[in-house]
Amino acid sequence: MDREEGKGSLKHREYQRLLAEYFRNQGMVTVIEAFIGKNVDVLIIDAGKTIAIEIQLTPKHCLQIEKDYELGCDEVWVVCESNGILENIESKTREELAKSLFDKTKFCLMRELLPPSNSENKRISHNGITEGKTGI
Repeated sequence: MDREEGKGSLKHREYQRLLAEYFRNQGMVTVIEAFIGKNVDVLIIDAGKTIAIEIQLTPKHCLQIEKDYELGCDEVWVVCESNGILENIESKTREELAKSLFDKTKFCLMRELLPPSNSENKRISHNGITEGKTGI
């Protein structure tokens, strides 16, 4: 279902592909560059829950997290490559986003979402990585 080309730099497109593949292998529906009224880097649908994943590789803050929620996403995950970028975006978002939306937005590093290849029995949840194959 993915549009294989994705958008952004080669690294950004590779992260889109890896995340979509990881969640798809766990039985979830994934769409790269899903258009829900705006584009979402990776959209995950699992058991009626919709999660927008927004990948940020630079501190340039141009996310439209509030728009993701307005367009029907249950959760938004902001995924960054480095701690510095993550902290910068999380700080700016805390100032700009309503507290109720900020509190349900997850900020994480790419390495936290993509487990090592020897951890195939682990599953990502909105609270972190858990054992087994339960729903999000």
